[in-house]
Amino acid sequence: MATLSEIHLRRGRLQERIAVQRASLSGAAQPIRRALDATDSAVAGVRVGVAYLKRRPWVVGALATALVVLKGKRVFRVVRRGFIVWRTWVSLRDSLRDVLAF
Repeated sequence: MATLSEIHLRRGRLQERIAVQRASLSGAAQPIRRALDATDSAVAGVRVGVAYLKRRPWVVGALATALVVLKGKRVFRVVRRGFIVWRTWVSLRDSLRDVLAF
């Protein structure tokens, strides 16, 4: 039968081992956490976009009209250019934010 001091010693060792395992698990979960954060951000962006379109149904009508009037190929070209401009703006904004944040 174990004495009380042996039990306390064993308990202390177990607590140390648990602390090491928690730290290791936390480090291993970082890539998953970043992926989930990115997914949450994307879902929030889609929700904001849907809410915007629900408040402004004329935008959907204008886009549909543009699709019909400009034909599919030209619309794709315009959308692609718009996407490139948008990504450039986001990248520039983030770079400036990093530089100006000190």
